[in-house]
Amino acid sequence: MMPTLNPHIPVPQPSYSQARENLVKAIPPRLLCLLACGGVDCRYEGPECWKLNQQVIRGLFSSWVTDDVIAMARPSNHLIEKYNIIDQFRRLNIRSVINMQFPGEHAHCGPPLDSESGFTYSPQIFMDNDIYFYNFAMPDFGVSSLVGIIDGVKVLAFAVREGRVAVHCHAGLGRTGVLIACYLIYTLRISPSEAVHYVRIKRPRSIQTRAQISQVFDFARLLGTQLVQYPDLSLRHGAPFTLQHYLNRQALLLHGQEARTLRQTPKVVYLLCVRISCLALGLPAPPEVHAELEKRSALRTLSRTVRETLVAKQYLPLLREGHKGSWVSSGSVFSWDEPLGFLERKREVLLDKRSYSDSDLSKITDLEPSPHCTPAFGNERHWCVEDLIRPDLRPVSPIFATLSQGRKTSKKESHALNIPVSSMKTSNNCDESLKCAAKKVLPKYSSNIELCRNPDNPCPTSGARAVAKAMAEQGPPGETILQRSALLQEELNSSDCGWALMVTESDPHVLSCLLWTWLEKLREPVLSSEDVDRLCIGAKNRKPLSVLKKPQKHTIYCLLSCVGTVTSLCPHREDAVLQRLIRALTRRPQEEMGNLATLMKLLKSSLRETFHNCRYLMRGCSTNATL
Repeated sequence: MMPTLNPHIPVPQPSYSQARENLVKAIPPRLLCLLACGGVDCRYEGPECWKLNQQVIRGLFSSWVTDDVIAMARPSNHLIEKYNIIDQFRRLNIRSVINMQFPGEHAHCGPPLDSESGFTYSPQIFMDNDIYFYNFAMPDFGVSSLVGIIDGVKVLAFAVREGRVAVHCHAGLGRTGVLIACYLIYTLRISPSEAVHYVRIKRPRSIQTRAQISQVFDFARLLGTQLVQYPDLSLRHGAPFTLQHYLNRQALLLHGQEARTLRQTPKVVYLLCVRISCLALGLPAPPEVHAELEKRSALRTLSRTVRETLVAKQYLPLLREGHKGSWVSSGSVFSWDEPLGFLERKREVLLDKRSYSDSDLSKITDLEPSPHCTPAFGNERHWCVEDLIRPDLRPVSPIFATLSQGRKTSKKESHALNIPVSSMKTSNNCDESLKCAAKKVLPKYSSNIELCRNPDNPCPTSGARAVAKAMAEQGPPGETILQRSALLQEELNSSDCGWALMVTESDPHVLSCLLWTWLEKLREPVLSSEDVDRLCIGAKNRKPLSVLKKPQKHTIYCLLSCVGTVTSLCPHREDAVLQRLIRALTRRPQEEMGNLATLMKLLKSSLRETFHNCRYLMRGCSTNATL
């Protein structure tokens, strides 16, 4: 008879007792190597103490955690040569190594350290063999800053796209497990408890101390505040945000080319503009959408593997097909922690105390549940992204630098940014491969996905008319449009396939509703009354939008590029679409449009320039982030 499964996944417990943790902290590192690790005979410095099934890389204590990530003990120059570890890496397609150690660490374990690197091996050995090397140091048995973890997770996500990745610290248990668990939360949006339990199933005794478990939970709480794409007042972390707040969140999470391209433009606006422009021109979805759908399909496979593994080990109940496992959508840590929850236990401890300090009383007050907020995610001011992002981490966008400076493009840039409408090829046939990829990712939505232009309307102008009409509508959308838009907003906030749903939506009314709604849900309008006044005063300038801040300017450029693409085929709709855009940017009612004639004239002038200089939209979008 099958045992009854607890519907609440248990909170992971540390591998070490509190006394042992305190002892480890008190012992000097040299003595710790000799007493706890065994010094020269340290069992983590060779294969003698490990069975063959504990050595996926022969010669190293190592384990597969996912199909693409290996957790391992640190290699050494001696082991690399003796067991041909470079050749093993090639056969396994391991293209990157991530080292979680500080130089000089565990100097008395195993063979002597490499004199140049301070590690047991020279990183140059890997780099000379086209294997990337990254170092994200974390104290032994300890944790690093959240910024350090976020950097490591983004690099790990990037490295997995290049090939398989080997992660190590000393034993490949504590710090290595923390990074991989946070990576699983980042890519799959699973709960921190699920992530820790899964890593421990694949790599027993991983994530050892209380501080390391707490860091995984802190990372999940921080991530939960940043993943929301549309404000949702039912969730505390879904409170309204400004344009700048959204870009701060985006900078924290995106990496690679996408982070550089979208430094000053919201990803949700950019992708909607790309999709709307493709529909208007009758173009098939760009190649990047294929890659996004394939990536989401792979992540769904990994997510299913994680869940089935947890079910098999009785950490999770058997879930119905299609059940949402996202901790973001639940809005509460209680749904994936123990029944009482971490903060509730804190409150009970405080209430049981015999006397109270002022700070205790304030904590009890702070822990009282709010009808509109979820206490589990903490104070949003405490999780301020601006406090976490270092200036040197902010990427530079060459595309938007070109637009803001107004310089002429080179021949290479011209090919990428200035594509004549007449030279664009249209597709009369549905892209079956893209449909198949979409169905893998979005099975229950596949009936609503149309990934190409209707063959019955081969003229791009007919598609542009429908898009222009949808973008120009001044009244409230119909009930069906609102429902589909709300569904997509919910998926973007809570599901790993939300982006794929959005880029495969084919109804221009739904896409327009999503675009205008996002702009109108911001805590503050993109253009305040003061911004409108400054624009009107500088309307005669050659670059009137230059008086705005960069996020405002680049977001408006992106929107104008989309509007210009649509209205170039339907010029009679230009005024109506621009009026709708102005309403979304300023949140002024339709009755006040007459008072914004100068702004309308300015945007028309900018539209002409933007339409010729912002054709980068037609290159498609780099949708390779894990949000």
